[in-house]
Amino acid sequence: MPTLPTPHETVPDFIVERFEDHSAEVLRSIADYAETLEPGADVPNYVVRAFSIQDDETRTVVAVYASELADYRERESEGEGEGDENGGENEDDEEDPNPGRMGGAFFG
Repeated sequence: MPTLPTPHETVPDFIVERFEDHSAEVLRSIADYAETLEPGADVPNYVVRAFSIQDDETRTVVAVYASELADYRERESEGEGEGDENGGENEDDEEDPNPGRMGGAFFG
């Protein structure tokens, strides 16, 4: 299972919160916009307004976070419906059907 990316500390909190609502496609548009400052149809107005008052470094870390989050969303959606021969579960993740069978070794 993919790991949710962690934004850099300079990414504004409101952007992190708003990015939760966007698809991978929109997040990629935001990352592209951060580099070019040429808005596409998928770039939300709040991003355009926010980037107009941010410095280059902040726009860069926001772009990196948007790109990483888009990658995460894509990997996550690719994983849906796919499963290995165990129905998508790893053998290591299964609970022991006989917990405590070694109880004598630990509890005397």
